[in-house]
Amino acid sequence: MGTGGIAWSVLAAVTVIGLVVIVRTRWLQSRTLAKCVALSVLLHGVLAVVCALVGGFAPASRGRNEEGRMSITVALAEQPVDAPAVAEDSSPSHTEPAAAQDARMAPAAATDVPAIPLLPAEGEVAVAPVDHVPLLDAAPAESQVAEPSPDGGVEGADRADAPSHRVPNTYADRVGARRATAAAARGGSEATERAVQSALAWLAAAQAADGRWNAAEHGAGGQRAVRGNHQPGVGAKSDHGVTGLALLAFLGAGNTHRDGPHAAVVERGIRFLVGRQRSDGSLAGDAEFFAALYCHGMATIAVTECQVMTGDDALRQPLVRAVAHTLAMQHPHTGGWRYAAGDRGDTSQCGWQVMVLASARNTGMSGFEVAESRARGFLQSVSSGAAGGLAAYRPGERPSMAMTAEALYCRLLLGMPAGQPAATEALAMIAAAPPAAANYNAYTWYYATLASFHAGGPQWERWNLHLQSALLPLQRRESSPLQGSWDPDPVWGGHGGRVYSTALSAMTLEVYYRHLPMHQREPRMAAATPSSP
Repeated sequence: MGTGGIAWSVLAAVTVIGLVVIVRTRWLQSRTLAKCVALSVLLHGVLAVVCALVGGFAPASRGRNEEGRMSITVALAEQPVDAPAVAEDSSPSHTEPAAAQDARMAPAAATDVPAIPLLPAEGEVAVAPVDHVPLLDAAPAESQVAEPSPDGGVEGADRADAPSHRVPNTYADRVGARRATAAAARGGSEATERAVQSALAWLAAAQAADGRWNAAEHGAGGQRAVRGNHQPGVGAKSDHGVTGLALLAFLGAGNTHRDGPHAAVVERGIRFLVGRQRSDGSLAGDAEFFAALYCHGMATIAVTECQVMTGDDALRQPLVRAVAHTLAMQHPHTGGWRYAAGDRGDTSQCGWQVMVLASARNTGMSGFEVAESRARGFLQSVSSGAAGGLAAYRPGERPSMAMTAEALYCRLLLGMPAGQPAATEALAMIAAAPPAAANYNAYTWYYATLASFHAGGPQWERWNLHLQSALLPLQRRESSPLQGSWDPDPVWGGHGGRVYSTALSAMTLEVYYRHLPMHQREPRMAAATPSSP
């Protein structure tokens, strides 16, 4: 018998003998409380000694070289890599997000490795950088325009409303005249575009001097209970999250830190996010435990889109580290994400991080197949309904419209064809609760709009009509400092504040041109159809 076995045997024997003595002598019948405290202290002391003998006095990892969960390979590519669709999403759903965990890795400079492995190992992120362009602190080009390029993207030419970098096809409809054309063809209008531009004007005025949007200053962290969850102050320190949302609204309308009427606003915001990245790659800033991983997701998607739209090499390594953090936070068995590494996951958080991976593919990163497969498994675990199209916040709970919409959008991102029965079932639930001004919920409307738009079909046209009728009149139009914003909604608005509600609502109205509709593109990969529960 080893030292550990002997120690545990001795402890067990002493405990039994002691209990017998105590019972037979009736020792505890006087001064019971004091004696129980003394016994508790003694017992914990004995346990500490035994544990030290069994496990050693120092952590097992002390003095050893820790190995991370992933490696990163960086390679040169002659042409930018256009991945399938990107996805960004924002909304502090259900009880807010996550803590951080160190994701140790070995990022290499773009010149260190000659090529990308054809088949990245499990957990490995392969990065194919785009052509070199001026760094983040370079001045935006003044006289460029967007013209179609051979692969469907847009390149700079000679007019003033265009980007200084070839914009991949994924984001091409955001740029120049293509934005108005796409909006008109897919259900937008002059009224929706006026609302977007008015929202951006308010967001620009609300930006702090250091580039952030101050969450608490604009109403985040309100003392509000949602569906029985009361977490006082959650969201008050979510500056990185609402900054990511605000930047996504600007990026969705074609602005970057190099181009567009709000280039200076975007530049300040991107500098703020990247300049305060944590050592573990997280972009959550000072967010509370329940908000951290949400904030990381929002900020990461914003930086990713900015990098893809400009090709700015200065953003490559911060993105590699941020995506690695997302991968490190995924549960290895359930495939979910929640607040901390090792949490089994919830649908709201899962959606955020799936969108991180989808947007990261547009930078040329790869090696996400295992993570995406696990995410599909998690979505399956929260599914219900005859076709498996409905979704709950967590396994075993009742499905909701918000989670069903988010899960459908994620499944589309992960390759599920829009014609699958599961998609039809999800869309039916969404259609049964169209937007109404009396039930304003920026988070639910945002995801339901994304799911409806990317699935396509007649249901999209009906949803879009209800959306515009409900959302446009809610925007503040009076001549005041709040003009162009949306009041915080009664559901999650107390967590995210006015910046959250305004940015989400603006992105909802940018849906017509933010991304190519997924139902019009070839699926990137085959995805298993959800089975009936």
